[in-house]
Amino acid sequence: MDTQVKQRVCGLLGGLSYVSTVDYYNQMNQLVGKFLPGHGSHIHIVSLDIFHYIDLLNKNQWFEVAEFLLEGVHQLVKSGIDFLLICSNTAVPRIIEYYPKLVLLHISDAVAFSIKQKKLKKIGFFGSKFAMVSNSCVVERLIEHDLNIVFPHKDEIERLHDIIVDELTNNIFTEESRKFYVNSMQRLYNEQQVEGIILGCTEIPQLVKQSDFSQIPLFDSTQLHVQLAVDYQLGRYDIESFLPSKS
Repeated sequence: MDTQVKQRVCGLLGGLSYVSTVDYYNQMNQLVGKFLPGHGSHIHIVSLDIFHYIDLLNKNQWFEVAEFLLEGVHQLVKSGIDFLLICSNTAVPRIIEYYPKLVLLHISDAVAFSIKQKKLKKIGFFGSKFAMVSNSCVVERLIEHDLNIVFPHKDEIERLHDIIVDELTNNIFTEESRKFYVNSMQRLYNEQQVEGIILGCTEIPQLVKQSDFSQIPLFDSTQLHVQLAVDYQLGRYDIESFLPSKS
């Protein structure tokens, strides 16, 4: 086994929820082991309290949300990380304004890179109600990649959101909720002719699978974020390859 492999140190800002954070950790180690048998991913993790996070989101206290997340980022920066992943689609504060030398691998860049490789443009987006708006930080970033983002019906958004917050983030996955998501996605595909669907909450990929659909390509934001992270960690890609063309 090569003991001289150089890895960039990854910082995971997690706990948003712990369910997806564990998924990030497992997938990153598995993927590094695939490329470098016997090795694991060099990761530092800060796990935040999701209860406080959701409380701030529900109160629309976006400045406080950013401050809350930045406290975790500060701990990771002090630990000596080389790059950062925020294990969430809901809130991605403008980290670079505070840490201009820190490399932030944006989850939207990872997703957009995969979509553009398939030459698709009109894409459905499923996530929390905070993310399923055109001015959310995640969707704004997708639009910077020249993607046309379409959301589910308004009469479904509250239920989709409640499933995430009340069930998925607490590691609860039911057949009833899976069917609701699958039916909502199929409805969006049938009525809006989207070319694919982004699983824009890092817990949704554990509920809905590509095998649930024969015609609709799904874009698993967690898996794609992990792929970008490991590619960067091992020096397989330069970060500029994933940025919006106007950046």
